[in-house]
Amino acid sequence: MSYIYDVFQNYNSENLKIGKKAENLVKLTKNGFNVPYFLVITNEYFKKVILKEIRKKIDVENWNDIFESNETQNIEIIRNIIENHTIQNNFIEELQKFLKDDKYYAVRSSSIEEDSENFSFAGQFETFLYIKKEEMLNKIKKVWISSFSNHVMKYRKEGNINNEINVPAVIIQEMVNSEKSGVAFSANPINNNKNEVVLSCVFGLGTSIVDGDEDGDLYIVNKNLELVSKEIKIKTLKQSLDFEKKSIKREKIHEEKEVLNEKEIRELVQNIINIEKVYGVPQDIEWAFENKKLYILQARPITTFESRTEKKKNSENLIEENIIIWDNSNIVESYPEITLPLTFSFIKNAYAGVYKQFSKVVGISKKIMDSYEPIYANMLGILNGRVYYNLINWYKLLLLLPNSKRNSGFMEQMMGVKQKLSGINLEENLLEATKNMNFFEKKVIGLKKARAGFSIFFNMFSIEKKAKRFCQIIDQTLSSKEYNLSRMDITELQKYYILLENKFLKNWETPLINDFLVMIWFGISKKIMKKFIKNDAEEIHNILIAQKGENMISVEPSKYMEKLSEIIKKDTSLQEEIKNIIKNKTDIVTSNLEFNKLLNEYLEKFGDRTVHELKLESLTLRENPIYLFRMLYSLALKKEKNTHEKRDISLEQKKIYENLKIGIVKKMILKKSISNAKKFIKIRENLRYERTKAYGIIRKVFRQIGIHMKDSNIIENERDIFYLTINEIFGLIDASAIDTNLKEIVKIRKRKYEHYKIIPALPDRFLTKGFISEEFYYENLTTETNKNKNFNELTGTACSKGIVKGIVKVVLNPMETEVEEGDIVITKSTDPSWVMVFPLLKGLIVEKGSLLSHSAIISREMNIPAIVGVQNATTILKTGDYVEFDGSTGIIKKIDSKLEKE
Repeated sequence: MSYIYDVFQNYNSENLKIGKKAENLVKLTKNGFNVPYFLVITNEYFKKVILKEIRKKIDVENWNDIFESNETQNIEIIRNIIENHTIQNNFIEELQKFLKDDKYYAVRSSSIEEDSENFSFAGQFETFLYIKKEEMLNKIKKVWISSFSNHVMKYRKEGNINNEINVPAVIIQEMVNSEKSGVAFSANPINNNKNEVVLSCVFGLGTSIVDGDEDGDLYIVNKNLELVSKEIKIKTLKQSLDFEKKSIKREKIHEEKEVLNEKEIRELVQNIINIEKVYGVPQDIEWAFENKKLYILQARPITTFESRTEKKKNSENLIEENIIIWDNSNIVESYPEITLPLTFSFIKNAYAGVYKQFSKVVGISKKIMDSYEPIYANMLGILNGRVYYNLINWYKLLLLLPNSKRNSGFMEQMMGVKQKLSGINLEENLLEATKNMNFFEKKVIGLKKARAGFSIFFNMFSIEKKAKRFCQIIDQTLSSKEYNLSRMDITELQKYYILLENKFLKNWETPLINDFLVMIWFGISKKIMKKFIKNDAEEIHNILIAQKGENMISVEPSKYMEKLSEIIKKDTSLQEEIKNIIKNKTDIVTSNLEFNKLLNEYLEKFGDRTVHELKLESLTLRENPIYLFRMLYSLALKKEKNTHEKRDISLEQKKIYENLKIGIVKKMILKKSISNAKKFIKIRENLRYERTKAYGIIRKVFRQIGIHMKDSNIIENERDIFYLTINEIFGLIDASAIDTNLKEIVKIRKRKYEHYKIIPALPDRFLTKGFISEEFYYENLTTETNKNKNFNELTGTACSKGIVKGIVKVVLNPMETEVEEGDIVITKSTDPSWVMVFPLLKGLIVEKGSLLSHSAIISREMNIPAIVGVQNATTILKTGDYVEFDGSTGIIKKIDSKLEKE
């Protein structure tokens, strides 16, 4: 009898138990998919030969016999019997026929118990890699012995698993040293779309994705083989098999190009579609390309898909309460991509605190504020690791303020909300709060609401003084010499954090009132412009609203950079030093004293600025200055002819007012509304800088706590603190933590967050109902899904005038993708740290944002042609495409560069 099953030799497996894992490989192979060569050692040899030897020493029939008496002694006897057993010649001869001398193999288990309905043995048995032909017998026995390991025996005993004594079948499979690999889903697990295939891929071995070491390129392709979207990441790691050292070789790379070409995508997707047809349900698939040949490594059902689909079927009947609409229109600029738990726990508390303070300042009654407690506490949510506005609560909060219906339009304009909220009766929330009040109390509320309006109005005249006072409070708090974080113990750090929280949150009403004034006056000025001027109203408004760079802190870093780059330009030896610093990431101190002094001044003032600076987990310029040095070097070597057109904004604005064909009174009204909007926008940008400094000190406090936690062996690495929440961290200080095993919590969250990175992001707007659990159901509410389907012409919101023509570069993170002089950059969103990039830009195209977003404001101030709100820009356009766009109309045209040259 044969003890080996080889599908490639067409052996019959009808009566053999080879386990689900092996059966899957057999099924894939028999259906024509290219699976790496494998064979299966059935458990028949163990049952017919080795088990007989065991029964001569121990009287056993099932696992329970082993547990009943002398458990430890019996297990040791069994292990020794297997280890010292001499495999019969007929088994050896048969095995040798299938193995090659020059190949390396993976040896792993395939147990019928691993996929049983009641118990999972997955990961319990031994796996061996880099095994040569001569080592094979020993490794097969090791897999059998692992059936009797301490942890497996404990698992059996606790689960009362007393079936017949057996061992797993053993899979022996040739190892694939892939050049490209990844995972794929035959249906989109995020939106339950069965017509979409999702691919995540990297260079080298797929372990880079599975282990969470690398973010792969992400493609969504429909089953007509048409690309729906793609997100190309910077690949920083390539893993490959090192056969000599019998280990995985980890090679650091910096690769921006796409992993897969069009032909490979089509071949892969077609295979995935066919695999789903074989199994009849959506599949989670591991795959690899080696020598341009596609291998299917594994296929298993997408376990979450069915449960989400089932929830979708039953949602209308079972759950109608807790309807929430989520929107990321504006928050994505501050918190793009994945945001870690510590940051979210901090900002959730911060939003609740500052908006309660704001309500108190403008005179909202305590009774109303008490009823609004759940709204204050839930302004934000985090779903699949990304931050969203709880949009209904934002509208409800606006109801507390005077003229709320008209102001809702201004709020939507400021937040960049693309569609109005409909179908939800928001007034019910306020009625609920007031239904138990008497006539007099309701009148008092009306008066207080009116008083709130007057309070905000009078703040117009004092907001500059209040902003100055706010900046002084921040500076005084941060400059206090009594707080040396490195010398503080954990209780002192906790007390300091609470002090900072109270100090900042209780004084945060000034930025909020100013934000409200920005919203109102920007909306009013734009409305007046459209009323008084019929043609090109939006373009003219964009020009008039520009600040001319006067006293705006947001553009000050660019002035420093110009000075620093001028020093580099004049000093050739300094240029070489800068190149060396960038290449080798050495100490940033140079031999040029003037440069060092100015650099230190810059870092002292703007060192907390960084990409994604409002995320506590982000590295600042002080911690990672290489990004700054790259920008400075590019600026120093830039050629004047490639810079964007120089414009005199003051002169343009003067000419516009002179040529306006409207009456004197109307012109005065327009000028005043524009002047107010500009004043409050400037104050807002300056206050945002203060916010950056406040976040900077909070970041330092938690990083110092992280060091203490690592030293106390509570977490493995000081940066693991970012995977915990504030309550979990402080809970260990004041004994309020329910679960104190934070190492395990961190491990679970790291795996979870790596999964969030490889699955597609949720829509810009969606609705959830009921509990938002691990496998929540949602409805996509984004109505602009068909916008920009014409790949040759895209549209967005024009925000800074100028016609630009040239090659584009997709930059998702300027710290990872080098921006060079004269680039036309396409990105998803920008934050204040991008001000270092702006001087190099010829033009800017942004997927997210509104006319009041950072991208729009700074591009106007620096005279850079720009368009924001260009849906699908980073998907439709790719690095190297040739475009022409008009910052006055918001139209982008993709053109053939060859025809252009002709």
